[in-house]
Amino acid sequence: MLSLRDSNSVIRMVFLSLFAVLLSACSDENSNETGATANGRTVLISTHMTETIDLPIWLETVGQVHSQSAPTLASEVSGRITRVIADTGDTIEEGQLLAEVDTSTLLLQQQAAQAGVESLLVHIATGERRVDRLNTLSARNLSSQTQLDDAREQLDVYRAEYKAAVAQLALVEDSLAKSRIIAPVTGVIQRRLITTGDFVSRGQPLFEITRPKQLQAWLPYPETVALRIQVGQPAKIYSPLTPGVFAEGEITDLQPTIGSGSRAVMAIVDLEDPGDLRPGATLSGKVLVETHSQAVLVPNISVVRRPAGELVYVISGNKAEARLVKTGQREGDLIEILSGLKGGETIATDGAPFLTDGASIELAESAS
Repeated sequence: MLSLRDSNSVIRMVFLSLFAVLLSACSDENSNETGATANGRTVLISTHMTETIDLPIWLETVGQVHSQSAPTLASEVSGRITRVIADTGDTIEEGQLLAEVDTSTLLLQQQAAQAGVESLLVHIATGERRVDRLNTLSARNLSSQTQLDDAREQLDVYRAEYKAAVAQLALVEDSLAKSRIIAPVTGVIQRRLITTGDFVSRGQPLFEITRPKQLQAWLPYPETVALRIQVGQPAKIYSPLTPGVFAEGEITDLQPTIGSGSRAVMAIVDLEDPGDLRPGATLSGKVLVETHSQAVLVPNISVVRRPAGELVYVISGNKAEARLVKTGQREGDLIEILSGLKGGETIATDGAPFLTDGASIELAESAS
């Protein structure tokens, strides 16, 4: 009969034997899995032929629309608004009547000024006849020189007063003309600041006018990219409300933005054809800062990230070759390859993450 110590030894040996068998089985299974690709297990993939193109590099930002010319039309006379013809959003033509100011007081002033002019004309005519008469009498020694000099002096006074009265009449008539608020330019009423019945003073704003065909895009750029922005660079402007519809122009001016020690800039773009853009609207814009000549582009899905770095699998025959690459700009579903590819290579796309260097491949098109 076995002793207790001998029994424990036998149990331990049996347990260790079973553990060794299980460990061996697991090792064989793992060995088969890890070696499946290395030993030529076929991976189903899709491929793409790389190409080289000139890749434009755009810097995007969000800005605002401004008018190149946005005059504020102010009242040139004081008075009560009797009629308002134009409203916010109206398209107006140069010379169009927009509003009228009460002219009753100005008409009275015009009548008074006209009467003053006519009265002085009578005085001047009388003075001229008196001077002529005294000249005749003085030549016959029938009148003193003093009387003649006084008559001439009085005539000069009437003539001076006449000039002043004519000027006063012109001022009143000018005010009468300016009581009609006329559009100085062709454009659009951005804001109407008055209504019928308002009393306005001389110099008070009445309308804000914009010129929709003469707009600017103001694009702010941070200090990190400010040095890449230059006058003359092409730009594309579009509204979030009209995706795919661009207004084109170029940077005409650069202005530093407010900030202590900041190198951030505001790029100003004159818009040749602003389309549906309006002053004050938010816009998206992008500026062409450079073009990468003959850049290699590949689908984003073809770039695989491994601990060693970013890889692209180049297909040669039915084998995959891992290439370390350096990526650059993104353009939609494509990404630029700065190094590692030359263009013209066939690379794996769908299925690339399941590849290893030297793996056998099968094209999805062939499998179907």
